[in-house]
Amino acid sequence: MTTNLSDLNLHPWLLQELNLLGFETAEDLKDVPSAELLRIPLLGGKVWRKICKAAGRELYDP
Repeated sequence: MTTNLSDLNLHPWLLQELNLLGFETAEDLKDVPSAELLRIPLLGGKVWRKICKAAGRELYDP
């Protein structure tokens, strides 16, 4: 089952930024390196944990 990023109740600016980068579902973020994603403003902490849980990825995956 795919989880849309809009279903995760993310900040509207962050949702727009992720859509501009070509990410529409949490599974799209699964293969992107953690370091690259955590450089995006407003993507950290609680939001990062939400996305990892929805995508089925480890929090501390290098």
